[in-house]
Amino acid sequence: MKTLEGSITIQQKLDKAISVLPNPSHVLKSKSATMEIFHKVAKHPDIFPQIGSYKSALCSLQPVIDARNKSLDRFFTDFFKTFPLRDLIRAAASARDYGFAVLEITAYTRFQGHTVPAKIELCPPEYYFFDRNRSLRLSSDQPQGIDVMTQYPHKFILCQNDATLLNPYGVGLLDVAFWIAVGLNGNFEFMMQFAEDDGRDKWLGHYPPGTPQNDINDLLSKLISLRNNGVIAIPTGMDIEAKPMTGRQSSNDLYSKIDEMLRRKIEKLWTGTDLTMQVDGKGGYASSESGLTVREDALEEGKTLVLNALMQLITIICRLNNFPETPMLTLQLPRSLSKSIAETDQIYFQAGLKPTSELLKKRGYAEEDFFLDTTVPTKLEKLDFAADPEEYNALINAFDFYRNRLKKKKNRSENF
Repeated sequence: MKTLEGSITIQQKLDKAISVLPNPSHVLKSKSATMEIFHKVAKHPDIFPQIGSYKSALCSLQPVIDARNKSLDRFFTDFFKTFPLRDLIRAAASARDYGFAVLEITAYTRFQGHTVPAKIELCPPEYYFFDRNRSLRLSSDQPQGIDVMTQYPHKFILCQNDATLLNPYGVGLLDVAFWIAVGLNGNFEFMMQFAEDDGRDKWLGHYPPGTPQNDINDLLSKLISLRNNGVIAIPTGMDIEAKPMTGRQSSNDLYSKIDEMLRRKIEKLWTGTDLTMQVDGKGGYASSESGLTVREDALEEGKTLVLNALMQLITIICRLNNFPETPMLTLQLPRSLSKSIAETDQIYFQAGLKPTSELLKKRGYAEEDFFLDTTVPTKLEKLDFAADPEEYNALINAFDFYRNRLKKKKNRSENF
């Protein structure tokens, strides 16, 4: 009977090992840890501000509903005005940090006579795993876990960052930044010691041939004492010579350069550029531009995650209330124009071109923000940069006139 029970226990463990798809992270494998270790990385003083600024840039996203049913369009537009959208955006963007994010609807309410989610919270990623069918499961007493999407419909939202068929866990930036954070943590102590040992002067001891090994070891000990204390007493017949180290960097300079290099890698991971750390010299204009906003292509990754989460939320609401259709959704960032874009637009407008509604949408404006008045005449109706012969004569005459006046003024000043 004991053998049978033992066989059942072994079979259960084997079935669990077969059904669970392990996280392919090399950090988790080498450390034999769960994703909880990435929480510590996220709180690193150099990484935490990057995560916070990236999420804050995404929090300004505004949903725009597009439904064939106008009443449904108005319903979702009004709903998102009261829904805690900021919490959902920050939770969905966490998928970029951990590879995937599980959002749980923890409260429901009634809105305009319909059941809608009222609160969404981010779940700890270490509690969840994927099976061989890439289904999300919650760790439990059962070996195979709980299929949350099947067991609890209309309650969970799953966001995955760069997930593939072989890796449903996605790619997490905290996984990539783990060893950089370790380097930042140990950089000061290690690099100060390394720079001190590598940059300090060397001492060379001379001893006559045939000196016993004990006396040689004693001389080495005295050299170490000389290096640390600056004074030493040596017996007759032995000599000490200083070998100064030249061309070495100071320990502070070496530390600052390595620390800046590691922080630039963190900056580039989250924002796609390290120009925000460049304050002078080459690339100063690009540095100022990048310092105002997070790079657009990096924002697009987070924007995709937020869009996916909101579409799942809309689908849940439609299924809970049996709505006739699931409306489409787009996200718009608020108006944020750089100096170069504004100057380019101004050149086109001064040339007589008029802005269209599509251009205003690209610039972050909504359709109701502007009214395009087509009755206003254009200042430059005809763009012809070739001058007529009469215009040439007028320009030449004007040039001669002002040239003669300048000559007369010059002569008067010389006579005076």
